Amino acid sequence: MDKDILLLLQSIIKRSFYTLADAQKETNASRRQITYRLYKLNQLIENYGLLPIVMGNQQEFLIDVETKDFLIQFLFESNENSTYYLNREERKIFIYLCLFVDREYLSLQHFISYLDISKSTLMQDLNELTLELKEHNITIEYERSLGYFLQGEEMDIRRHMMTIVIASLSENANSHVLDMFIDAQHLYTFEFSKLIIQELAHKHDISFVEDRLDEFIYIFIFLTTRIVDGLHVDKNNQKIPHIEMMKTFKESDFTNELIDFFPYRDEILELDRHYIGSWILGVSFGNIDDDTEDCLIIAQFVGKIMTRFELLSGVHYSNLEEKFRNIFAHFRPAYYRLLFKLPIYNPLKDRVKSEYPSLYALVKETMKPFTEIFGEEISDDEIAYLTMHFASTYSKKVEDEIIEKKQALIICLNGIGSSVILYNELRSLFPSIEFLLPIEVSQFDADEYDVDIIFTTRFFKDLVNLKIPVVKVSPIMDAQERFTVFREVISHLGDYATTSVSADKIVNILRKHLGILPNEDLVVSDLMNTYLKVPTEVKNEESVRESLRDLMCEQTLCLQLEASSAEEALRKSGQLLIDAGKVSDSYVRAVLRDQGRNPAYFVIAPHIALPHAKAKDGVHERAIGLTTLKTPINFGDSKNNP
Repeated sequence: MDKDILLLLQSIIKRSFYTLADAQKETNASRRQITYRLYKLNQLIENYGLLPIVMGNQQEFLIDVETKDFLIQFLFESNENSTYYLNREERKIFIYLCLFVDREYLSLQHFISYLDISKSTLMQDLNELTLELKEHNITIEYERSLGYFLQGEEMDIRRHMMTIVIASLSENANSHVLDMFIDAQHLYTFEFSKLIIQELAHKHDISFVEDRLDEFIYIFIFLTTRIVDGLHVDKNNQKIPHIEMMKTFKESDFTNELIDFFPYRDEILELDRHYIGSWILGVSFGNIDDDTEDCLIIAQFVGKIMTRFELLSGVHYSNLEEKFRNIFAHFRPAYYRLLFKLPIYNPLKDRVKSEYPSLYALVKETMKPFTEIFGEEISDDEIAYLTMHFASTYSKKVEDEIIEKKQALIICLNGIGSSVILYNELRSLFPSIEFLLPIEVSQFDADEYDVDIIFTTRFFKDLVNLKIPVVKVSPIMDAQERFTVFREVISHLGDYATTSVSADKIVNILRKHLGILPNEDLVVSDLMNTYLKVPTEVKNEESVRESLRDLMCEQTLCLQLEASSAEEALRKSGQLLIDAGKVSDSYVRAVLRDQGRNPAYFVIAPHIALPHAKAKDGVHERAIGLTTLKTPINFGDSKNNP
């Protein structure tokens, strides 16, 4: 089955309400293309004597219950290798992996045989792949005695393999091309490797994020195959940091025991083990209670990040120890990804930037001083992940007391950050439902969780035969998706789902007075989101709603202030706030006290200081004072002076 048809099938069975417009938007395909894919899908359905999928009055896909049950079983039980044809992007992945593992002499005929395509199609694929690899300083070479092979820096070649594996799993949760390649090359299977890795991870108390674990397993299979073939990293390679303390980590013990399990153990050299160990560090949670040798280093980083985040946001937070632990757990793997230049792909990057623009900008600014340490800018993908973790760590959870509630479970494969964001959004969207804390796929047991509905970011086999509703959701939802989920849940649970306004009632009112409107779904969606607006920014314990203009006044502005020291500048600028009735003397004394303890503390950027204290130190009302100095002054030994 073609991938495009497969993706349409997956979308139709995942949702109880899915329209032609939804399909066009998600796939960037035309109406004609979607219609053709539906025609081909219905051919398969009718071959089994079942009712085809048809279009409803709102251009939604209508599917018979018996047909839906058949298609679910078809997806999970049919032998996809015999019915699935790779598209061009997947063929390029397959070709690159063949070149990467380098197990055999590769000719054009090998690729034609593997992919079951014509020579002209293969040459088009090879030409496209060659152009793409050129951007990463990798070339595809051919010699009569060697066949086709990759040429370039070993680290670049490995990094590109990791990137395509991560992108393939992240974009469409599509591991099919990877599994087909493993089968064709007779490598250790994903499931076998996963059993070994999970057992050793449990033994060494190492916790993986669910989707990061899958990435590591495929990368481990492909990378060890290449290494065993004799393609090692040069021991003098400066791109792999040598960190002696890593040998003392439990991740190092895990790596060695994992490699020693396989018969190729003696062919994996120490430097390669070190590199694989760095990947383990980059995909597993950090635990401050482990008291590792890097604990103090990571803790200092986290402390500086939290301090700078508070300085830039201008807000002091409570429960700092809990927040510190959460940030530590997620920053430790990020630290090693950045240190070893390990690739990362965040499929939610654009969504995070659009739904949390202010927080994303704040986190990006927070992380700017740390780029020098890692020798390069921190990628937008990494910033987006950190934004998700900050959102989940600093978000305010509102407890609702409702007597009668349905229970719901959230199964999320995108990590703690996005699962907490999703948890908070769903609770706001459905205040009448009691949500259990999110879990990962590996934790799910249908007998253990007696709930009325399940929300999942990915449909998987254990959900197939459940008798309760299963709703597919995006880890971070926009307004249209919130409305779609709301409508689907209402269709399953009725009045138990929410105490808010009903979509059906809005439709009835509109039709009563205006008749059937064009784009009726979009009109209802906009109206519903007026009532169901889920906050898209983090709600802080001391959230500030005023704009900058609201917080400033003429009495608190001073240009070209004359001062000979930082203390004098702080005292004079603070006096403006006192005279305007915004703060008391004790507030200015608190600012001076903090500056005395750490003279460079308030410097947040070149030539800019942001002095402040806690609200309890004497704030009468929210305000900002702005002062420029006639003569530059040094605040401590900050590199951003004067």
